[in-house]
Order: sequence, then C-alpha cells, then structure tokens
Amino acid sequence: MRNDFIYIEGNVPYYKSRLFDSFGVRHAFFTRNGGVSEGVFDSLNFALGAGDIKDSEENLMQNYAIAANVFGLEKEDVCRTYQTHTATVVYADENERGRGISFPNFDYGVDGLVTDKKDLLLSVRTADCVPILFYDTNANICGAVHAGWRGAVGLIAKNAIELMEKLGAKRENILAAIGPCIGECCYEVGGEVRDEFMKLDNKYSSFFKPQNDKFMLDLTGVNEAILIDIGIKPENISSADICTKCNGDKFFSHRRNGVNRGTMSSFICI
Repeated sequence: MRNDFIYIEGNVPYYKSRLFDSFGVRHAFFTRNGGVSEGVFDSLNFALGAGDIKDSEENLMQNYAIAANVFGLEKEDVCRTYQTHTATVVYADENERGRGISFPNFDYGVDGLVTDKKDLLLSVRTADCVPILFYDTNANICGAVHAGWRGAVGLIAKNAIELMEKLGAKRENILAAIGPCIGECCYEVGGEVRDEFMKLDNKYSSFFKPQNDKFMLDLTGVNEAILIDIGIKPENISSADICTKCNGDKFFSHRRNGVNRGTMSSFICI
C-alpha cells in the first residue's frame, strides 16, 4: 500500500506505517528533527559523518537516547548496523544489545538485523537509501535492513526473510514497511545500475524511466516488486512513498547535500 504512513508530531517527530500500527508493531522512521546535533547535522543525527565535518560522539549518544526513549527504552537497548552497502544480515541476540552504543560496532559490513528478543531495538540508518522493517506478528520476530540499490539488487530483503524463517517466522505472515527514501523524481542513475537489476529479472526495467542518457529509478517500487517476488503478500507491504531529497525540512539527503550532512535512523523492536 503506497502512501500508507502516518506522521507523528511532537518533540521527536517520526513516521510510522498504518499497517504496522494496526498490528501494534513498535517501530519508528525518524526524521531529521528532535535531536541535539547542530550545523549540517541539525538535529536528530545518527552517524558521525562521512565527510570532513564530524558530529560528536556525545551528540550521537544523546540522539540514540532520545530515539530509544520514544519506545520507553534506553540507548543501551539499541543494536546498530555497520553499513557498507552489503546484503549481509545477522541475528542479534542479547549479546548484541548495545552494539555500537555501549561497546564497539561490528567490525565487518552488516546492513541488516533480525531478532526474536524482546525490547532489543534494531536500528538501520539512511540518507536517501531505503529502510525496510519486517515483522511476523504470529512468531514475534522482527528485522530491519538498509536497502539502497546495491542492497536491493543483492536481495538483502530475501536474506532477512530467510533468517527470520530460521527463527520460526512464516513468509506468508511477514509484514514489511518501506520507509521514506529518495523518490523517482530525484534519483538519477546510470545504465550500469539498470543492468544489475536486469540480471535479476528483465521486468525490473519498468522501474527505470529514461531521461537523457540516464534513468530515474523508483527505489520504492523496485523494492516492493522484489518483496512480492520473494513471497511477501502485496497486502502485507506498506510504503511511505515520501522523497527524502524533496523534503529537506524533514530529511537528510545525500543527493541534496553530499557527504557533509546528517543521517536518519529507523527502529523496530518486539
């Protein structure tokens, strides 16, 4: 379902999926607002920064504490990904509670997390890429992935779902929520990106709209199609369809601001 998200106003505003909300799933797609960071990171920033300007560790920890408090939890309940645009998904148990917060982050690329542990906050970060959250309400198993075009074509969603199934989830019961990301209106890519999706299936070419010698990619649409192709029911998919580049008052955007900018985070927990 497109445009299926609700904007929750307040001191720490965020978006949530109507579908997830109807099942009582605890989740949040945070905006850039409501935190303590300043300057290019203003204000709810969740990463030190990829450019020559850096946010402080103190600000990050305060921002994670602010986000965790929305769930009635502490920042030490968070498990962070270590994102390098891989399709790697790992199981987070109690030993991963506080990963990247109260003890060091993963020392290898991890772009997705799955857990069956209560009150363990899974966190993925984005600044144009796609955050996808998963939940099996029967088995009480959840997941979160960072699915830019590399993650999508690498089938990171499939990897997350298969790991959830190993824990007892059933594909027909899994809900998926696709958060705000860069829209087809703003996401220009080269033919080499289209070629990678064509290797999966020629039908994915329909999500690439030709423009001059480039293409405008519908990242939300192609992720929806991949989810359906790997067995998620269409009625179990909820999408924000909100462009992060267009809405600078609410979102950080790599395409709009480059490397010197903040990063949002999306959270889910049992």
